[in-house]
Amino acid sequence: MTETIEILGMSCNHCIEKIKRFVGKVEGVEDMQISLESKTLKVSFNSPATLEQIKEAVLDSGFEIK
Repeated sequence: MTETIEILGMSCNHCIEKIKRFVGKVEGVEDMQISLESKTLKVSFNSPATLEQIKEAVLDSGFEIK
C-alpha cells in the first residue's frame, strides 16, 4: 500500500532526516520519499504498519499533518 501525507513545518534536510528516522521505526514501512517542495511524505508499507501508525510517527517527530 502507498499513501501520501501532507506535512506542515518542514523546511530543511534536517527535517527530512528526522521524519525518516521516526517513520522508519514503524514495522512494515518499506520505502519513503519526502519532498520539501511539495511538503509531502510518500510512504509504501505493508502489514503490520497502518496509516495511523505512520501519521503518529510524523507527529512524534515534531511535525504536523495537514
